[in-house]
Amino acid sequence: MGFASGTVTFKRFAVAGGTRKPADETLLERLAGHAVDADSIQTADKTVYGWISGEHILDTLFNSSKNIVADGLHFALRVDTNKPPADLLRSYRKINEQAMLQASGREFLSKAERREAREKALVEADKEARKGAFRRMKQVPVFWDLQRSEVYLGSAASTVVEHFMSLFRTTFDRAVTPISSGELAARWAARSGEGSAFDDCRPAFFVKPPEGAEPQDELVGPADGRSRDFLGTEWLTWLMYASHVESPTLTVGKGQAVTVLFEKTLQLECAFRLGGSLAISAESPTHLPETAVALAGGKRPVRAGMQIAVNGDVYGLTVRGDAMNYGGVVLPPPSDGPQHPRVVLEERIDHLRSLIEASDGLFAAFLKKRLSSKWPQTLAAVRNWIAAGRHDDSGTVGLTAAS
Repeated sequence: MGFASGTVTFKRFAVAGGTRKPADETLLERLAGHAVDADSIQTADKTVYGWISGEHILDTLFNSSKNIVADGLHFALRVDTNKPPADLLRSYRKINEQAMLQASGREFLSKAERREAREKALVEADKEARKGAFRRMKQVPVFWDLQRSEVYLGSAASTVVEHFMSLFRTTFDRAVTPISSGELAARWAARSGEGSAFDDCRPAFFVKPPEGAEPQDELVGPADGRSRDFLGTEWLTWLMYASHVESPTLTVGKGQAVTVLFEKTLQLECAFRLGGSLAISAESPTHLPETAVALAGGKRPVRAGMQIAVNGDVYGLTVRGDAMNYGGVVLPPPSDGPQHPRVVLEERIDHLRSLIEASDGLFAAFLKKRLSSKWPQTLAAVRNWIAAGRHDDSGTVGLTAAS
């Protein structure tokens, strides 16, 4: 089942309507009512999607022993595509054109005849599609955490996200909202009484913008008053600074200690839309001189690999700062000794909750600084660190950047 083994990749969604009662047969009945082949949804391009149990890709039988776990609902979205390959359509069209040329005895076809050959090819491919010749099935794991009123979807692909959001609302009469960094910040600000500071915040630039650059409007995002996804990349920049200059162990929440180590991968993009992107693969990418050069040149981290240690457990993951998507999450190993698969799954869900709590705590620690009156001092310190250009292994600001 989806979150039961291996690495975990997921996108978070907030469920409208607040918390609800524990999972029960009513939810299972709703899933069954919109299962694949029961009441599937079909799009214009013949994509079909609906729920499955998650046990395997053909299983549409839902019950409490399989699907109600860890105070939540564990199931899956199945997406069936039935699109003819482009090469096959091209072959059908060529065959039709050759037949028409042979029948006419001419050397060339008219534009109308070529169009007719293409339409016939589409009809032939559609006949095969109706028989399921091109059918491809994909299973995407889902966990609805009823404790947190959140859903974790095992994919961040835009089409899968669209299908999931539509089907979830149809099934449960509840809307879901993707939890990007801007959405997460808006929710934190509302709880913390920092709504005005959140509404007023604009992108902070850690190096001087080049002459003529106008990045601010692009980075704020849609004019809906809430989109502040640039805060996610600022968070990664601040986290790099704090873990190098202050301490890799940060205090979050109610005195909880979280240790952060950047590792394996780092992707940076130009904050001013003038340069390209840079992908770095290394054991300690934030210590490399090319990272220092990139930061000093106006690039910002958008995706980073890291280890997070909290409560004696270590998690490996890659996080996309603006969208807050989690990839390749390595959860702590299960307890020693043979265990029932359900027990293992519940233990992994608990670890997943701990990771999300730690990650949210790190983001909240940044927001406390970002939305406070002392942010200019923090911003100046990060700018000085970047301007110095290189940071040595002791975590202090070092010499100028390498050329």
